[in-house]
Amino acid sequence: MKRTKSVTLVVTLLIAVLICASPILAQTYIIQKGDTLYSIGKKYGTTVNALKAANNLQSDLIHPGLRLLIPQSTVYTVKMGDTLFQVAQKFNTTYQELLRVNGLSSSIIYPGQKLYIPSSGQILPPATGSNNSLFIMGFYVDEEPGQPSSYSRLAASGRLISAVAPFWYKLSPESGMDIWEQQNGLATAQKNTVIEQAKKHNVQVFALVHNMLYEGQVDGKMLASEMLANADTRQTFINQLEWLIKKYDFDGVNLDIENIYLKDRDKLSLLVKEIYQRLDPQGYQVTVCVPAKTWDDRSNTWSGPFDYSAIGQYSHYVVIMSYDEHGYSSGPGPIASFGWVESVAKFAVQHISPEKILLGVPGYGFDWQTGRTSPTYLSYSQARDIAASRGAAIRWDDTGKVPYFCYWNSGREHQVWFENASSLTYKLDVARRYALGGIALWRLGMEDPQVWSVLGSKVTAKK
Repeated sequence: MKRTKSVTLVVTLLIAVLICASPILAQTYIIQKGDTLYSIGKKYGTTVNALKAANNLQSDLIHPGLRLLIPQSTVYTVKMGDTLFQVAQKFNTTYQELLRVNGLSSSIIYPGQKLYIPSSGQILPPATGSNNSLFIMGFYVDEEPGQPSSYSRLAASGRLISAVAPFWYKLSPESGMDIWEQQNGLATAQKNTVIEQAKKHNVQVFALVHNMLYEGQVDGKMLASEMLANADTRQTFINQLEWLIKKYDFDGVNLDIENIYLKDRDKLSLLVKEIYQRLDPQGYQVTVCVPAKTWDDRSNTWSGPFDYSAIGQYSHYVVIMSYDEHGYSSGPGPIASFGWVESVAKFAVQHISPEKILLGVPGYGFDWQTGRTSPTYLSYSQARDIAASRGAAIRWDDTGKVPYFCYWNSGREHQVWFENASSLTYKLDVARRYALGGIALWRLGMEDPQVWSVLGSKVTAKK
């Protein structure tokens, strides 16, 4: 009799649990031609909204080849006395996440209401075979007026970083074929200290060469054109690059030639191929920075000169600089909105092997005076300090998935858009959904310190 009562009690408890929290099976699905979210949801017994929430989709548009998570989750029926915070605690998530995935505008819930509960760590599927491992590259800058050096971040978070690219070299203002080594007068001993600190954490170091930030009338675009002109000028540059790498025992190069003529498109691709053919057999890494774009507009003077397919073929990693969606020449807005970043990634994987792509992510912000361009460049801490000093409430733009705030100064309205740990999580979701090789942060020292907690909990840095 006691045994029968015990069995009955267990069955009753199981039924109660199933009524309150019914599981949805988890698996992944590769989208095929003709699929819609509705047809996929119908096939797997879930809903369009559940699929969108689990995969951070901002619209119903999907494309063949995208890997969707059919979410492992629970549907919880709210009971009398429940609060959203208590439900979040019960399922080891946050009330903010419950607000997001359920499309709630407030934390008010009521008995009988059904809540979609994402399973911990299963919001998005990890990239195939990645084991949540990403290549984490950080751009490194020594000193900028009013801004922190990258050194302390390298020292503190080296275990979470795969590589750094120090901003030390650029095309000589006298000849584009030559590399100007003593930029900012940084001594060899100081460079060696940075390199040694990186090696201590098993962090690779890439010699970054660019063609920007010249004083006076120097034209970086013209210098690049001189260097790209023919086989001899390119070989002169590559010879110096190889010498530089070997002098400091760099692990490779980061080519950051951002400003070139449209007519030099094929020559730039050829340079990348020639660098790769020289350095790859010796075991050196070749990484290249390219502007973000959502289609190959060859008339665009900024992004048009960059042939994704050709550059990707002869690179170990391509950094897609998916930031400055709004920047120095625009009005205020997100530095890198979620939807724009996803569109950039979607285009990039059509032309570059996903595992070669490093999604460029910003760690900074801009302060715009309304009606003007040329905003003030801010670190995360500077943005927070301004908000505190002006008594401005930091808001969350749910479309762009980024923080911002407004304030008044001398009768002028300002808008400040910046990035933080929360906005990074959405960009990591993009990297994981499109099976990208990793991310590249501009730049170490500018970011929200909590970024490293997010990275530490969500991914492992490839070493």
